[in-house]
Amino acid sequence: MTPGFIRTLTILAAALSLAACNTGPTGVRITNGGTSATTDKTPVPITDFNAEQIRAAISGKTFQYTRADGNGFITYNADGSFSYQDDVKGGGIGKWTANGTEYCETFGKAPPECGVFRNTGDAYFAAKSRLVEMKV
Repeated sequence: MTPGFIRTLTILAAALSLAACNTGPTGVRITNGGTSATTDKTPVPITDFNAEQIRAAISGKTFQYTRADGNGFITYNADGSFSYQDDVKGGGIGKWTANGTEYCETFGKAPPECGVFRNTGDAYFAAKSRLVEMKV
């Protein structure tokens, strides 16, 4: 047998092996203990909240927040105040307001940060923060 013939047989065997693997299901599968790890939830359209919806969504609740300048936990009170604990900067207090479709947060003496309050189905986006509710 020549080296060229052996190489041809090797390539042919590899091609047949790959072809045999291609007869099953295709795509990437992620499993979790033998069951699918993908969600069966129906996607929710992104929704901009009005003031009443904002109050109902955050009053009396604690969230984990993610921002460009930090991460931590924040608790919103019904009286328009909040307290937060940043992972790096420590804790503090502030005020929040909702008027029409505008949402604003004021941290200490800094100027207010305002923007649209959105629900994406699994999180809220409030001004410059991504909020995920902490459920006990």
